[in-house]
Amino acid sequence: MIDLAVFDVNETLFPLDPVADRMGHVGLAGQFERWFARVLRDGVASGAAGAFVTFHDLLSHHLDVLLESAQADASGPFADRDETIAHVLAGFDEVAPHPDVAAGLQQLHDELIEVVALTNGSADQTTTFLERAGLEHLVAEVHDVSVVRRWKPAPEPYRWVLDRFGLEPQQAAMIAVHPWDVQGAQRVGMVGAWLDRDGERYPTGFVPPDVTAGDLPGLVRALVERA
Repeated sequence: MIDLAVFDVNETLFPLDPVADRMGHVGLAGQFERWFARVLRDGVASGAAGAFVTFHDLLSHHLDVLLESAQADASGPFADRDETIAHVLAGFDEVAPHPDVAAGLQQLHDELIEVVALTNGSADQTTTFLERAGLEHLVAEVHDVSVVRRWKPAPEPYRWVLDRFGLEPQQAAMIAVHPWDVQGAQRVGMVGAWLDRDGERYPTGFVPPDVTAGDLPGLVRALVERA
């Protein structure tokens, strides 16, 4: 039985549809996946190069690049690109949890498995997400990678959480929709739990996840039964 469930946040707990919708407001419809992939790429690359860039700074930078390329700000509803960027990023304040999140977190609580959120984004923003959804009582702690200045899937964030809770790697599971996040946790010895919301194939060459399910309650059941 695991003692700790470590959650990724963006897209795992909270879909970012409101942000994508706001991109459409400013002439960037259909660009969300491209934008977010660039943010993740450069955040991970910064760590590989021995540096650290915040999630917010990369969000803003790559949104600015897309706006400049599309010249979407020229005829948009805002005075300048700074206002346009602020409008899009305000979509993070509107996110709501996936429908299965409350039930899955409650299952973990009922099984006496502690829950912590670990995000490449902002701990403060994640706390606000949870409070707005009425889920904060089901999450013991919220942390972001600024504590170690390395983005997941580098080993440092996972090891930091394990040390904080005084656990051996096999006592904790990483729950994420991103295979790279699951892979990073498995590489330090944690249980890898892939939340396959979209029915995708797991990347070739990665160690297979220890458990997989298409929804959070099913994934929690698989973790409990695995013990």
